[in-house]
Amino acid sequence: MIIIDAGNTNTVIAIYINNEVKYIKRIESKDLKKFEYEINNYFKIKKKYLKNNFFFCILSSVVPKLNIIVKKTCLKNNFIFFNLTAKNIPFNIKFKYDKKLIGADRLANTVALVENKMSNCLVVDFGTATTFDLIKNNTYHGGLIFPGIIVSHNSLIKNAALLKKTKIIKLNKLVYNNTKNSIQSGFYWGYLSAINGIIIKLSKEYKFKPKIILTGGLAHIFKSKIIYDPKIKENLTLEGLGIIGKKINEK
Repeated sequence: MIIIDAGNTNTVIAIYINNEVKYIKRIESKDLKKFEYEINNYFKIKKKYLKNNFFFCILSSVVPKLNIIVKKTCLKNNFIFFNLTAKNIPFNIKFKYDKKLIGADRLANTVALVENKMSNCLVVDFGTATTFDLIKNNTYHGGLIFPGIIVSHNSLIKNAALLKKTKIIKLNKLVYNNTKNSIQSGFYWGYLSAINGIIIKLSKEYKFKPKIILTGGLAHIFKSKIIYDPKIKENLTLEGLGIIGKKINEK
């Protein structure tokens, strides 16, 4: 099957076959014409890898306008289309969250962890938003959302005339005597302090030490300094989509 995680900045598309995520491609979400072309091209080229002509596509999307394009592409290429929501998820997982508002990517992440016997976790996702999702005793308890690192960085540069874009990197000290490194230090140590502070407070509130799961593009930069020995799962959402799609088609 084809699995798609459509986000505000990027969309990730892949094939789920033999319980593995393969042939991953990242596509920019903003340019709709280019998006439609890239998605359609992927379907055409990768159909040959699907066994027994299993033309099924499952979508996790937080961008409604992309859903229409993906559905159109599915129908054009003779794929069954499934748009994941809290109402059609085929697993008996409890969600202490407004089901009308929960993002499909967070649903997929939860399924991936629970089905892999990792039911007491905190997921930190470094995406357009930096999100925290708490899963305890096979129950999704909710989480936190604040601006993503790149979004915050771009906003700062846009609104500060003398500051320029710079790559966010891992740094070993806090204080620097030039603007570029000062920006990098602010974002690295600022976000790191926020993340560790939230983990500590959450552990106290919920009275347990969660396994920390990191995902998203900048996870690798922060991993070594985040407490509780975090693990990176780059394809967490895609894995969850694959598991959900497989379950649907077993019925």
